[in-house]
Amino acid sequence: MALWRFLTSLKTCAWAGLAFCLAGAVGSVAMGRYPGLFADMDAQVFARWFARTGFADPAPTLWLYGLLLATALLAVNAACCTFERLLQIFRGTVTLRRLLPHVMHLAFLGVVLSHMVSAIYGDRIPGVTIPQGGVAPLGGTGLAMRLDRFDAAMAPEGYPKDFSATVTLFSDTTPVARGVVRTNEPLFHEGYGIYIKNFGTTPWGVPYAVFDANRDPGATAILVASLLFTAANLLYLVPSRRADA
Repeated sequence: MALWRFLTSLKTCAWAGLAFCLAGAVGSVAMGRYPGLFADMDAQVFARWFARTGFADPAPTLWLYGLLLATALLAVNAACCTFERLLQIFRGTVTLRRLLPHVMHLAFLGVVLSHMVSAIYGDRIPGVTIPQGGVAPLGGTGLAMRLDRFDAAMAPEGYPKDFSATVTLFSDTTPVARGVVRTNEPLFHEGYGIYIKNFGTTPWGVPYAVFDANRDPGATAILVASLLFTAANLLYLVPSRRADA
């Protein structure tokens, strides 16, 4: 019973939230102090990066242990609290206002679990460099990509105003997708998003582009859960403001 009271306590939620904020603050300092250690953090799936770096060099990554533990405790606290409160609600008067906090809890759990799915089962293929007209494999996906055409519009000051790449994806020798990739406008195929990251010109004068291919299987669920959390939060706040007016 003592453990259950701890897991369903509002104080546990508050202390876990404080620990999360402190760990994040320490992390912002540590990432600036050890830039080489964290430089490739986004270039890999988090679970693989943490298994390689977090265990091999634990001192600068202790804040990450704290952040993960605080997140896990917040998730368990939300799950236990919601389970206990929903039993009480459904035994009494069920109203939307009484349900909304637990909709937020469930949405929060959805965000955490979806991030966990992406962190474990996602994929990162960084730095795929292809000259115009050339073809390169996309990691171990079985796909290959051809850069059909690269276009860049340069400002008079010399910086790129816009750049785009027309690409074709192949499975074996069969074209399976074609599209134009721009900054913040990736091409999606079979769960992978293909992003253009850089460009340049080869020593023999042919333009080339550099791409990242990422797969985040939890991304859609994160978006849905986040929208659900926001909607429940707004619905919960609006009646309170009317009551205070």
